[in-house]
Amino acid sequence: MYKYVFIVTFSALLTGCLEQGGGSKIDQSSMCRYSTDEETKQCKEGQLSFFRPDRWGNEQLPLVAAALYCDFNHQVMYTKAGVICVFTKQRIKEAGK
Repeated sequence: MYKYVFIVTFSALLTGCLEQGGGSKIDQSSMCRYSTDEETKQCKEGQLSFFRPDRWGNEQLPLVAAALYCDFNHQVMYTKAGVICVFTKQRIKEAGK
């Protein structure tokens, strides 16, 4: 009985881990780098991206970049120094507001 419960639980956990990130592979061989909204025009949907602000001190900038350009179906890493995530253009119209 316990063996069955363990197998079912482990399978459910493993399935959840495998599905994290939308189930798609991200190309690790290149990265789009940007520090302005204008520079995001070079980025492609689904591409690994790195936001690196030109200036430090505004701790909101990385969060704004993540809110506008990160695909939250994948992991997002951020600090005061920048954001690394999978790029999306789904909310790009919000950038001008």
